[in-house]
Amino acid sequence: MAIPSESPPSLKTAYLPKPFEGKALIDSGATSCFIHPSLIKTFHLPKFHHSKPKTVRVIDGREMNSQITHYTKFGMNIEGHFEEIKCHIAEIGNHQVVLGTSWLEKHNPDINWEKRELRFPSKFCSENCLPSPHIFKLHTGEVEELDTFLERHQDFLQLYAEGKEELPKKTLEEMIPPQYHEWKGVFLEKDTAHLPPHRPYDIKIELIPGAKIKHGPIYSTGPKEDEELRSTLKRQLEAGLIRPSTSSMASPIIFVKKKNGKLRLCVDYCYLNSITKKNVYPLPLPSDLIEKLRGAKIFTKFDLKWGYNLVRIAEGDEWKTAFKCKYGLFEYQVMPFGLTNAPAYFQHFMNDILRDLLDICVVVYLDDILVFSKNEKEHETHVQEVLKRLAANDLFCNPEKSFFHVKKVDYLGFIISEQGVEVDQEKVTAALNWATPKNVKNIQEFLGFVNFYRRFIPNFNNIAKPLYALLGKDIPWAWEEKEQVAFEGLKEALTHAPLLIQPNHSNPFFLECDASDYATGAILSQKNKEGKLLPVAYLSKSFSPAEKNYEIYDKELLAIIRAFKEWRHLLEGTEIPVQVLT
Repeated sequence: MAIPSESPPSLKTAYLPKPFEGKALIDSGATSCFIHPSLIKTFHLPKFHHSKPKTVRVIDGREMNSQITHYTKFGMNIEGHFEEIKCHIAEIGNHQVVLGTSWLEKHNPDINWEKRELRFPSKFCSENCLPSPHIFKLHTGEVEELDTFLERHQDFLQLYAEGKEELPKKTLEEMIPPQYHEWKGVFLEKDTAHLPPHRPYDIKIELIPGAKIKHGPIYSTGPKEDEELRSTLKRQLEAGLIRPSTSSMASPIIFVKKKNGKLRLCVDYCYLNSITKKNVYPLPLPSDLIEKLRGAKIFTKFDLKWGYNLVRIAEGDEWKTAFKCKYGLFEYQVMPFGLTNAPAYFQHFMNDILRDLLDICVVVYLDDILVFSKNEKEHETHVQEVLKRLAANDLFCNPEKSFFHVKKVDYLGFIISEQGVEVDQEKVTAALNWATPKNVKNIQEFLGFVNFYRRFIPNFNNIAKPLYALLGKDIPWAWEEKEQVAFEGLKEALTHAPLLIQPNHSNPFFLECDASDYATGAILSQKNKEGKLLPVAYLSKSFSPAEKNYEIYDKELLAIIRAFKEWRHLLEGTEIPVQVLT
């Protein structure tokens, strides 16, 4: 029940994902945490369905006018005390957020009323919420009414925390922990890369013998595009990234909108890529990289600045990268985005730099580097070694996108912690906001997005079956109720995607397999310390036309076979027998 306390204090806080400054009421009589619906819309917070509507009663036993059907999750920052909080969405009068006993029991804060100080001394907070000092000053203020039943409450305490957007920009020294200041040179704050040296990893552009050399068209550009074009050409010419060209081939330019609405100049290398010999150096599987993090308790993430521009074009191949625009013909001296072999060359480069550290204390996917360790002492050594190698190879990191010594980190679209792997809430929000498909291409885009997270979704293929049916050859377009149900079902499943634990080869695996008329399904699980089965991954795969005719016992056997094939790398050679449930 949401029952107000006799003297509820209030917190002034900052919320994420879109930072803003607001107030929260600490209410020891409320069993849960609540947020006003207006904040959901204003700040684009994700909405999740409760499996059953919840009724809330106030202090005199009256039910609130409406039931609670949704909740949200967001980041809350109280001057360095950061957490992801779950709040029920409810009409709570003039207040924005109510923090109830669930929050108080979780963090067990210590309030010194005489000194007006708030502490978070609990072990939970020190391990999960407190990268900053643990003592925060309290100030008195005025409380707004929490509907009519809070009218009698006049006194409270208010904790001030500046909104993220209002904080002054941190200096480089403030963004980097003191123990890494000797590597400050790795964290340049310039907007444009400088011309790197030639290395053995320079990208070669080998053309298919007999390929015809072509030059692309010049497209008309508007005023804003002209402004971006002039600015980019000036900046890159001054840095030496491009130079005037006399090439006999040239690709056209296009403009792509960034997330912030600004334009980015790109070169359309479609034809050049079609006549280029392919480099088949492999990129690592994201799922494999995530599995290497098992047992890690502390993480540091580096985002390489300028990415591909840190690699040179092989001498003599620059003319092949030429592009033309209304201001002339230019060619790259560094590797631009859009070349077919760019990912392969860059991954090869990064793997060789960190070769003996890979899967031991580092995983790397292109320009995303994650250092992981089991304790603080080891971690500092690991981070020092990685920074040393970046500096030795003239590579640079973005200080604002690098995170040091954190217990939870987003990496490759997942949230990683000691507890396991979760779907990034930004991706969940993107799925919830996905527009209803209007054609086959829209369905392919949506399925491509959710398919990346299918290991989190039980019975994925059963849910998605109506959508996949529309992708068949010569199938007429028809978006009806079953397609809409499937579309919403996948979004709902992603919204409620569970935390997946990391596989532990010292513990037994449990394999639950089943089959329907259309697909097989499986869950790979292990027990936690309390003996509760927790999922490691989910598997779902459709039947072929021939397999649909199998007897039910053969379908269930096929489910087991598919599961062992999918997770062979985890189950093969285990000392403890795998228990199969079907």
